[in-house]
Amino acid sequence: MAEQADIQGRRGAILEAATELFARRGFGGVAIQEIADRAGVHKTTVLYQFGTKEALHEAVLDHALQPVITMMNEFLDGEFNRERLSWHLYQLQSRLAENPSVPRLMIRELLEGDEYGNVYIDRFVAPVYEPAKRRIEEAQRASGGKVADIDAALFVHDLHVQIMSYFCHSQLLERLLGHDPYSVDALIARRNHMVDQILAQQRPPRSDIALAKASSK
Repeated sequence: MAEQADIQGRRGAILEAATELFARRGFGGVAIQEIADRAGVHKTTVLYQFGTKEALHEAVLDHALQPVITMMNEFLDGEFNRERLSWHLYQLQSRLAENPSVPRLMIRELLEGDEYGNVYIDRFVAPVYEPAKRRIEEAQRASGGKVADIDAALFVHDLHVQIMSYFCHSQLLERLLGHDPYSVDALIARRNHMVDQILAQQRPPRSDIALAKASSK
């Protein structure tokens, strides 16, 4: 039992070290030896646990993305309203604030993924982007004009980048805001701003609302 826990501990340390290094310098800018040094293990331990650098990269993405994917799927499975949106968005923001390498990794993967294959896109589009896009399109069709006719794919993309990039700009945000952008109060304010923005984008223009009401009579 102790040996198994030790193995899992080393594996977790390697994943954390690789996540931080890949987030800072990208897949191509990091050597296995650097990951081993940061994790406090021998290089052969990294290769024994993961086999290749490519396999380690895939494991890092799975490790980083799974909690985010789980949160998103839980939200998509329930009713869309302000209360649920606020709660899930705050939970997501809190996790990203506690794990700053994760949003940096996601943004870097979007920028540099084409250089070494679309591993990130393959792991994120199917479980998150596509379900979210379908959910918006279903809501548009069922609303009778009460949900804005926005491009669902672009909406999901822009929202994803907006959420992740906030956690990559700590120095800029602290300068602009004048306080810690990741404090509890700051995250609540950011959450409220995002909720208002998302709901506003979902509402059709006033002329469209009047038309929908008239057609329903």
